[in-house]
Amino acid sequence: MPWEFSGDVETYAGRVWGLLTGDPVEHVLALRVLESARAGHRWSEQDMLFGWYDDGGRVRGAVSLTPPYELLLAAVPDDTVAELVAALRGRAVAVPGLHGPVRTVERFVAAWFAGAGSAATAVKRLRLYALGRLVPPEPAPPGEARPAGDEDLDLALDWMRAFARDVDAPTTSAEPAVRRQIDEGRLWLWLDNARRPVALAARSTTAAGVIGLAPVYTPPRHRRRGYGSAVTAACTADALRHAERVVLFTDLANPTANSIYQQLGYRPVSDRHVVRFDR
Repeated sequence: MPWEFSGDVETYAGRVWGLLTGDPVEHVLALRVLESARAGHRWSEQDMLFGWYDDGGRVRGAVSLTPPYELLLAAVPDDTVAELVAALRGRAVAVPGLHGPVRTVERFVAAWFAGAGSAATAVKRLRLYALGRLVPPEPAPPGEARPAGDEDLDLALDWMRAFARDVDAPTTSAEPAVRRQIDEGRLWLWLDNARRPVALAARSTTAAGVIGLAPVYTPPRHRRRGYGSAVTAACTADALRHAERVVLFTDLANPTANSIYQQLGYRPVSDRHVVRFDR
């Protein structure tokens, strides 16, 4: 069976790096997961699992499972879906759900539940955007942007948790990641005229020349004033000093966010589907 698996991220990286970096925008999430795992980051105490499809020495597929998150279908050619399902079933892998291109997710769900009826619940539909040319908001709202400092850690953690609740993301320990973002200047705040933080935007490290923005969060009491757009523009401008391309994901159920990002110069690339399997 050409699908092979390992719990060792370096083995996985050695096999799939060429595939993923061949289109680093499309595979930005897979690259971010890979690089985070290589840096020692863990999202839970459960074991991670990485897989690749070796077609006679040519790697054509890549997947990763980093609990508590869904199985990331980074690259799964149509003709390999059934074999992937069989391989995972053969290893008795507990798949909590899927994140991947819409067509691939639909094919996987059909194969996983063949003859048994689907027990998959659609969670969200995402759109990947890539920056064309940054167009900062004009006029900008009152205030200014600055990188977050150590004194902002508690506030940033509160807002990161609030964002996770808003988007129904799995619960993970946010503090180590937020500390790294602050230490590395990757977390930005928008301050109002009273120099109070009113919005947040963060970015990833660079992977294959691409940076991803996430999350962007404005507390409910500060929304509809342009703060989210302004802090996104500031964080994007900072990202452009470190990478050739900048991308972000949006929830298609939020038309306001999709409109704002397009006004800033982000252009649609592809859609993704996130589903969770009923236990």
